[in-house]
Amino acid sequence: MGVDKVRADKFYMDDGDKTKQNWFLYEYSNILFSKIAESPQLMDYRKKHDEGSIADFCVYFSKRLRLSISNLNAGIVGGIAIDARYVYEFYPSNPRALTQRLLAAAEEAWKEHVAACINCPNRCIEDGLEMTAMFDNLEKTGWPT
Repeated sequence: MGVDKVRADKFYMDDGDKTKQNWFLYEYSNILFSKIAESPQLMDYRKKHDEGSIADFCVYFSKRLRLSISNLNAGIVGGIAIDARYVYEFYPSNPRALTQRLLAAAEEAWKEHVAACINCPNRCIEDGLEMTAMFDNLEKTGWPT
């Protein structure tokens, strides 16, 4: 994944939060950050927001996917909702065009992340409530940021 712009410790407060789902969301938030950083359509957005505030948005947006992931696992819905509401909750006065560009980055990040997860044995989406040592391993080897 490269150097992370979103710190893993934004996804847990104590050992009870070190779940596979939180790890999945941590990884997704970093991919979302990279999609925002790479997008020519989001250049103006990047000029107005520093890396820290972009990372905060990525954390917020990824955490808002929890309910959608749970509903998917329970068979209530057939897919994940990448919802404009999540953007407007973070940026209440965001213009519609910018919101659409952020949603496009979020969808692209989701597709990339899920494609990478297909071959991963950890099954973070399906077994999301299981505890994982991945956060602890990252702490021991050092934060990449």
